[in-house]
Amino acid sequence: MSGLTKEDIGYENGVLGGVVSALKVFAAPGDKVLLHSPTYMGFTNDVLSNGYQIVHSPLIKDENGTWRMDYEDIDKKIKENQIHVAIFCNPHNPTGRVWTKEEITKAMEVYERNNVWVISDEIWSDLMMNDHHYTPTQSVSEWAKQHTAAFYAPSKNFNIAGLIGS
Repeated sequence: MSGLTKEDIGYENGVLGGVVSALKVFAAPGDKVLLHSPTYMGFTNDVLSNGYQIVHSPLIKDENGTWRMDYEDIDKKIKENQIHVAIFCNPHNPTGRVWTKEEITKAMEVYERNNVWVISDEIWSDLMMNDHHYTPTQSVSEWAKQHTAAFYAPSKNFNIAGLIGS
């Protein structure tokens, strides 16, 4: 990604640890956090066990069985619940959906309009199959670059979970 410096990169004890650390920066216990459902159970457990509330914006299967974000629902849930932080999964776990650049851009436009910080789990980014192309969430706009905490780790893709770090 263009403009990334070594000062932009930090260490966390796993992606979920990073998600919780970022939540503690962007939100206070009791705050509501937006997640897409179906939701990775690790997010659910860590968000709830650290005192936050979850608001789901369900993904919808289209006529071809492809999971899609509902941008109107995202916007509505953010406004109704005064949400200022969202957890985004790119590629999405558990559906396996690889978001397109256009889809990520639309989601980030909703988050920008509502001043929502984004915590993005990008742990599956190195594992692309069937000609899918991964787009880093923070790469779609300058706003996304400045308002996304993105987490990567080699543990899943390279089967080295024992290293723990992300």
